[in-house]
Amino acid sequence: MSQLLEQVLQANIYLQPIQFLLATTANIINIRVLCSRVLRSSPCTHYFLAYAVFSTIYTCLICPTLFLRGFYIDWTNGEVPCKIYFYIIFLIPFQANLMLILASFDRYCSSSRLRRLQSRSTTRTARINIVCGTLLSAVYMAPMLAIYYWNETYHTCLPQTNILINIYIFSQVFLYYILSPLLMFIFGLLTISSIRQHTTRTGSLTGSMRRRRTEGQLARMLILQVSVHLILVLPYGIMYCINSFDPLTRTPNAMAVQLAFLIWQQCDYFVSFFLYIFSGSVYRRQLVRILTCNKTRNTSSQSSKKKRKDIDREMSLISITTLQPGNGTMNSVSL
Repeated sequence: MSQLLEQVLQANIYLQPIQFLLATTANIINIRVLCSRVLRSSPCTHYFLAYAVFSTIYTCLICPTLFLRGFYIDWTNGEVPCKIYFYIIFLIPFQANLMLILASFDRYCSSSRLRRLQSRSTTRTARINIVCGTLLSAVYMAPMLAIYYWNETYHTCLPQTNILINIYIFSQVFLYYILSPLLMFIFGLLTISSIRQHTTRTGSLTGSMRRRRTEGQLARMLILQVSVHLILVLPYGIMYCINSFDPLTRTPNAMAVQLAFLIWQQCDYFVSFFLYIFSGSVYRRQLVRILTCNKTRNTSSQSSKKKRKDIDREMSLISITTLQPGNGTMNSVSL
């Protein structure tokens, strides 16, 4: 083990608890806000919700694993755990990335002038797409269970190499790091163009301007999230591509760099919360409303408890006064 790899592993002891806390808290808040009545009526919100769920699952798996590796504890040692770990660790980011693509396409359909495309932007279609996309991506990633194997000599999990495996890995790299960003940017540009054309054409006379503002906010949130997503995932993708096609690059130092880029990629699973606050006024209003409602509810609950205590105290005093033998008036009342 190189000194650089050991330093990265030790850094995980301090970084992974922070990553875990930020990611789980941010995604729970995202789910709560996106489930609000104003936002959940939009099909795009369902894709954001699916993305938040996949991000939470990924965080709950990767953070404890990397944290334990800092203490040289690795539950992935062994033939079966090795295969399951790499299957899940590649599947969930692929599914989360797919949700962003579907959300980008939904924004384009919603902002399009064509009725045929607008009819595809429905919550029912979004739910069907989420289920089908999740199942199809799980099938597509199934070969990862056969590609990775446990090497008894080096006591590590390594990928097999042959022509078919190289083609499959190239398809992964092409879909995740080339085609996906390209589709996101194309749909993002088309969405911006459609929104501008619609705003210019209708002005402020239409009665659906409030809904259009919400749709525009979601589109802006999506475009910003896609841009930051690419910045966070591309470094790890480049290293994964190099190590997959050239076995000579699988050195301890290269593994350390790849692990460092994996830590950098983990930021993608909690940064969306801050991007939503920064780019979406609709999201900010819903977040403030939820926090205000919770504060009001807690205040009313505390006041009701205080009133109940005051009533109990007064009843206790009445009971005590009633039972005193020297008090004729209260005794006559009780009689």
